[in-house]
Amino acid sequence: MAETIDEPATSGLASRIAASTRVPAACALERDQIVHARVRTLAPVLAVLTLGWIVLDAAVLRPADVARIASLRIAIAAALMLIARMPRRLPAPVMLRAFVWVQALGFGAMQLLLRPMDIAGEVGYGLFPFVIAAQLALFPAPWTQTLRDAIAPATSLALVFLWRHAALGPADWRDIWLLVLLTALAAWTAQAQLRLLVDLLGARREAAQDALTGLANRRTLDVRLAAEHERVRRHGDPLSVLMLDLDFFKRVNDEHGHAAGDRVLAAAAGALADELRAIDLGARFGGEEFCAMLPETPLDDALRVAERIRRRIGAMQTDFGGKAIPVTVSIGAAQLAEGETIGSLLARTDAALYEAKRGGRNRCVAAPAPGDAAA
Repeated sequence: MAETIDEPATSGLASRIAASTRVPAACALERDQIVHARVRTLAPVLAVLTLGWIVLDAAVLRPADVARIASLRIAIAAALMLIARMPRRLPAPVMLRAFVWVQALGFGAMQLLLRPMDIAGEVGYGLFPFVIAAQLALFPAPWTQTLRDAIAPATSLALVFLWRHAALGPADWRDIWLLVLLTALAAWTAQAQLRLLVDLLGARREAAQDALTGLANRRTLDVRLAAEHERVRRHGDPLSVLMLDLDFFKRVNDEHGHAAGDRVLAAAAGALADELRAIDLGARFGGEEFCAMLPETPLDDALRVAERIRRRIGAMQTDFGGKAIPVTVSIGAAQLAEGETIGSLLARTDAALYEAKRGGRNRCVAAPAPGDAAA
């Protein structure tokens, strides 16, 4: 009997831990946008509160301390406002790290400037490391990133301990334990936010995609066409649409079965998607029919794109059951005319597709402008 070797449980645990720290590429952009937005919202608020606290300092601190602390508060507020204005292309983790370190080093320096240091606790300065740790719970991030960012408030607290040159007392150990607890809660909350974001975006993608081909579904196409139509109305950029239909597709299903037909559809959808730009949209229109929306594209350029798609689909060989299934496609193209509705544009594109079918299939045909007599 062959001997089986059980995989160590630690390897499964390690793989789960590694998986929990990864952000899917499809979700990274959304996560970064959330982090940017929250930092841009919080930084100005904290800057205003930091400056407003000068009034309370004047009521509690010695005049000499007030002047020094006020200058440091102004520097912190300026740094926070600068972070709020950082360009959006800056990586979100870098922006968040700058946000927490400015606070940690600034408020830590305030405590070091106060003499005697006990007064820092009386006016609430000792709370800042815990406030910073709690802020980390507001940002969706892998727990490892949250722990790295928590080094900032921990450093602020450690500097105060070192500056006093005294052994740690019960109150100090209480502060350390509280910071560890808040950091753990922040890491768990940030990780939970990230998982929720990934799940929500996954559900959104599934609702917007055709399950078989991975292209956008009809509803998504309608929404995007309506939005693009409005943009064209405002700015006047060209908009073209392609309508594609696989030739003799019923024959594929009859001769090879529906599983083979599904494979052909998926392969054709992949070929279509590969020929489109990031700003374009490929969608399954229904059955073996596809649609492509080409923003900022005049009709001549759309025809060139259609011809590339036609040649690519015609050259592919879909293998099923040891047999190569050839397939060709007919394509109609049309450009949105001034004042035209999306319904009229799709109707003209579909009419051009019908002309391509009637003219022998495996060809591209441009729709005439509204009112013209011939293609």
